[in-house]
Amino acid sequence: MAQMIPQRTEAQLNALESRGEAQFYRACRDKLDQRLLVFHSVCFLRQRPTAAPIDGEADFVIFDPQGGFLVVEVKGGGITRDRQTDQWFTQKSSGTKKKLPHSPIDQAKREKHAIREELRNHPRWKNSTDRILEGHTVFFPNVDDVSPLLAPDIRPEIVGGRADLDDLPGWFMRACRFWAGNDRRFRRLEEAGLEAVKEIFGKKATARALMSSQLKEEEERRIILTDEQSRLLRSLGSRKEAKISGGAGTGKTVLAIEKARRLAADGKQTLLLSVNRALVDHFKATAGDTPNLLPMNFHQLCEWAMRLAKHETGRDVLQEAQASFPGADKFDVHFPMALALASEVVKAPFDACIVDEGQDFHPDFWLPLKRLLKPEPVFMVFYDQNQAVYKRLDRCPIQEEPFVLTKNCRNTRFIHEAAYRYFHGDATDACDIEGAPIEQLNAPRLQDQANLIYEKVTQLLKDERVPPEQIAVLVADSKSKQAYYDLLKNKRLPNAVAWAEEVHRSKGTVLMDTAMRYKGLEAAVTILWGLDQLDLKKDRELIYVAFSRAKSRLYLAGPTEACRALLAPEALR
Repeated sequence: MAQMIPQRTEAQLNALESRGEAQFYRACRDKLDQRLLVFHSVCFLRQRPTAAPIDGEADFVIFDPQGGFLVVEVKGGGITRDRQTDQWFTQKSSGTKKKLPHSPIDQAKREKHAIREELRNHPRWKNSTDRILEGHTVFFPNVDDVSPLLAPDIRPEIVGGRADLDDLPGWFMRACRFWAGNDRRFRRLEEAGLEAVKEIFGKKATARALMSSQLKEEEERRIILTDEQSRLLRSLGSRKEAKISGGAGTGKTVLAIEKARRLAADGKQTLLLSVNRALVDHFKATAGDTPNLLPMNFHQLCEWAMRLAKHETGRDVLQEAQASFPGADKFDVHFPMALALASEVVKAPFDACIVDEGQDFHPDFWLPLKRLLKPEPVFMVFYDQNQAVYKRLDRCPIQEEPFVLTKNCRNTRFIHEAAYRYFHGDATDACDIEGAPIEQLNAPRLQDQANLIYEKVTQLLKDERVPPEQIAVLVADSKSKQAYYDLLKNKRLPNAVAWAEEVHRSKGTVLMDTAMRYKGLEAAVTILWGLDQLDLKKDRELIYVAFSRAKSRLYLAGPTEACRALLAPEALR
């Protein structure tokens, strides 16, 4: 039984367009010696010195380690050759004739020369003067008597018919002896030569897509998925108030920005608000140039109102708030109190307010915020219901039942499944983009973990060509964040890329930040670090936030057991 490349099943053979090739394939497979290597349908591009390259294909090439190679051109059906015009025809059993575009013997001859050139270009033979036995033949598996086809260019030894299928080894040896003649100078292919042949014509090849290309393709699909969520905007219609909830990746921020843009385009003075300064920077980068739209952090809004009150009335409302509640928290008590005092003397300037990440708003933020809005304003709050378990929106002035987003449009399936293990709320469907499994960068010591992170980031930049702005290294241990940053920031990245320490959207940089500061934001590739300090139950909200920041690829850096525990299905049982 010969070695066949490719190895075709009976179903594949039955599906071949040429029944003659299927017959010859079976005969080679079942009757030739196992030392022989038989290729079916060898394709190549044949270059010509004075013309454009042309496609070529050899029906069969038989390689013998104890000899050379034989090209076999196979034609099924009956065969007619018109010597007057030198035209060839195949004939079906029904009598229908079909003209062949080329002479089979000339075709076999050209294919032989092309195979020889391919071999000569291989390092094994490139500078060698060795001669390899080579021959060309034609085979007509449905013709009982091939003698009428014999001619000066078709000798009986190099043509085969139906009878030769039963003794294919004998036919093969006769053809080889014919081409060898009395010349004894041919060099055998031998097993090493056979391996070279396999490398040329049968080598398994994988052309891997760069991660940068995969990320781009996934992002294109993600945009389509997010567009589906925009249908909610039409559902909101002319509503003045609404709460919109959903888990990580369900498109809340995208929808909040789009709703704010539409309100501003309608001429409404619109406030786009969040507690997270980094998220507000994203608002500004995405929609900051929209007329009538003012993106702000809540505490920036308080400072703005304080300055306005001071300018218009001379009152220092922050000082009044501090006097009323001495020793209280500046941001949770004094600032909202000062905003409330300012709202008593400042004319309400906003027609609409869109709040994103509303679950992070302190209960005392809502009342003074509502006072800055004109009568009958548009007021909408987008929030993550998982995080609202811990910080409820009980005092949010919008009392209607929320619209619930139930489709994750951002995180690939592997990341979704890991993040939503730590989620409490309405069931959320995974994204249709499968992505890649979560990978671990395991080492016991922080320094070794930093080295692994550096190697991974370097590989992503250099080998995978991922834009640096799409990579974020997020530290879960916020209290010790500087120690983590310091281990990376002096490591030189390729292509003049720099580390950015809590500076977002800086071109040509890889971001280092904390997972909690990055809430509401996203990166195509995220590396999470400082995970061994987390308690799976107490820190489940932080783990949920951290995991869900990654859109397409997620890496966990830390001790092996800590990383495994975070991904274990039984993690929270």
